Amino acid sequence: MERRGHQTGRAGERAEARRGMPLALVIARYFAYVIVALGAVWVAALACFSIAIGQGVVYAADYGPSHDDEAAAVLRAAPAFDAALVPTAYHYLLVSGDGALLETDLPADRAQRALEVAAEEFAPWSGVADAAAAPVTAGEGGVTYSAFVLTDGTICILTSTYLPQFVSRELHDALPNPQNLLLVAGCAGSVVAIALIARRASRVIVRKMAPLTDAAERIARGELDFAVGASNVRQVNDVLGAMERMRVSLAESLEARWRAEQQQRDQVAALAHDLKTPLSVVRANADYVAEELGAPSGAASVERDDAEVSAAAADIARAAQQLDAHVQLLIDASRGAASSGKRVMGAGELAAEVERQAEAVARAAGVGFAATCASEVATARLECDEGAFARAVMNAVANAVDHAHGEVRLAFALERAVQGGAATAAVPARGDALAITVDDDGPGFTPEALVHGCERFFRGDAARSSAGASENGHAAAGTSARHYGIGLFSASEIVAAHGGTLELSNRSDDAGRIAGARVIVRIPATR
Repeated sequence: MERRGHQTGRAGERAEARRGMPLALVIARYFAYVIVALGAVWVAALACFSIAIGQGVVYAADYGPSHDDEAAAVLRAAPAFDAALVPTAYHYLLVSGDGALLETDLPADRAQRALEVAAEEFAPWSGVADAAAAPVTAGEGGVTYSAFVLTDGTICILTSTYLPQFVSRELHDALPNPQNLLLVAGCAGSVVAIALIARRASRVIVRKMAPLTDAAERIARGELDFAVGASNVRQVNDVLGAMERMRVSLAESLEARWRAEQQQRDQVAALAHDLKTPLSVVRANADYVAEELGAPSGAASVERDDAEVSAAAADIARAAQQLDAHVQLLIDASRGAASSGKRVMGAGELAAEVERQAEAVARAAGVGFAATCASEVATARLECDEGAFARAVMNAVANAVDHAHGEVRLAFALERAVQGGAATAAVPARGDALAITVDDDGPGFTPEALVHGCERFFRGDAARSSAGASENGHAAAGTSARHYGIGLFSASEIVAAHGGTLELSNRSDDAGRIAGARVIVRIPATR
């Protein structure tokens, strides 16, 4: 509880301390990574392409229009036309002197169009000049046409487009155009780069969301005693802060619910325990009345004391009323409907009720009883739940009756507060307390009981219990000497709820020996 409360107090500080970069910056950073990666991929692809051109593996895109004279020289140097000597940057047409197509590597439609362009641009073929003249060029639709005469008198027309080509004819025939390969390689590299960056971004985001996932899983498992982690992303921290507030609120709600349920259980247990006292009175007095009324009349019989029988019957009736009230409280408490019945009342009124109940308990147990009440008690006022406070005092009385050897004494006194002005007996000073002292002549409290006697389920006073029960035999008379560690705990809780105190001690005789136990209950008193 204390540690959880401490965590709750620090929740605000942690939430205030949470800082981080905006989510937009994280997204922009990975967009920048994508742009840089794509640039690097395409630069690498272009660099490889340039290296291929520089190493003579690929013809540049403008190789055909700018190197037709070199191709013409190679073809003219051969004794006859050889298609293998035509560079891969060109397609060719071999035409006779009268314009008839002799040979080509172009598809039929493109070959026909090339002949039409040649007829328009180069006919009559005499315009192509002789075998020593430079090629004559023409262009249409992105295609360049170069015509020149070979040594055998035939005319060669070379066509080229603005595209790179592999120098090796084997590569030219086996692979796509280098430009297409460049595009495919660049696109594939871009996809790979984006996939790698996306994977990296996903892992980073998952790691940044890990505190949120962990917190959600732990809360789902019912673990609330932990601190929600933090991230370096502001929006994630906002969610984590909301989850921390939810965790704290849920923990506080569950704690409050647990405390309410525990208080309800304690109240039910205390009320069930308190039923023992009126039950003891009813049983003992009922046995007494039955014994008296069943005694035979005559000189040899025991003389009947009608006053005692009447008192026993009255005790039975009042104890039955208490039982009825306790049962009603049990019903209310089990439904969570029990409420405080505090009211302002006279201290003398409370003292009279407690004395009457204590006398009935002592009489039922066959224990001597004496009560004293200081005169100033009648002038004091209390704010208390009479029934609950009387039960608290009666728990102490019942405990004393169980352990007394022969007598229980009850004393009411007004303890006046020490103030600057004098307080009189007739007018108690504000801050006074009504002190109710319960004494018995039993074996007293053990050292352990003096420290832990008011704790829940403490039963360390077994020696005291056995001593009291064995020496006075009150358990047999109707009052159970068996204890459950609830009576004094319940009494201390009720007294504390009234702002009072419950004190345990032992009385001593002139020789310093323990002369019995003493319980002092104090409750604030007012004018």
